[in-house]
Amino acid sequence: MTLDTRTAAELVDAFAALVVVLGVLIAATRSIGRTIWMVALQSALVGLSAAAVGVATGSWHLVLGGLLAMAVKGVAVPLVLGSILRRSPVRTERHPIIGPRLALAAAVAIVFAASAAADGVPAVAGLAASRALPAAIAQVLTGLLIVMTRRKVLSLVVGLLVFENGIALAAFSLTYGMPLVVELGILFDVLIAVVVAWVYARQMLEEFGTTSTDDLRSLRG
Repeated sequence: MTLDTRTAAELVDAFAALVVVLGVLIAATRSIGRTIWMVALQSALVGLSAAAVGVATGSWHLVLGGLLAMAVKGVAVPLVLGSILRRSPVRTERHPIIGPRLALAAAVAIVFAASAAADGVPAVAGLAASRALPAAIAQVLTGLLIVMTRRKVLSLVVGLLVFENGIALAAFSLTYGMPLVVELGILFDVLIAVVVAWVYARQMLEEFGTTSTDDLRSLRG
């Protein structure tokens, strides 16, 4: 299979645009189940971006990294999060720190701010994908927004995944990716973090009957 760099750049730009749209939707969605599968789709798009860059540049370790990212973050992690959600009586983010409309406005503002910040910045070592860097910055900031404004454990994990997708998109599309051992280490860390979240979420469900972080305040000394 062959893919020239120009076509790869166009694919990365298209995937980056979809990643941004999904990030905005995740920030504005209160349904935890929907956010889990939207971040799974977002992760798959980032993995496809990595594979496209790898095929175009002959970096087969990048193709492998992209496929592994799709398998871990696009399939395995959502299945784990879904299993936690099925045990929880709460399926929506009922009392976020900011409401869906304000979250939507903030996510859209982040996209415009990221675009302005990345305007005119050349891709030094990567493809000429003009949307990749703004999309990566936007997802990092959107992930932080989600983590800071949500109360449920699963929503926090979704925010971390959005954050990590932004970093991965920048690495894959702008610098031809990282060494395979580093990519595997990052994926392993993400998987371990999700497993730890699964263990703590089960414990919270047994103790408090919910996965809301507000109930952890009772543990303060």
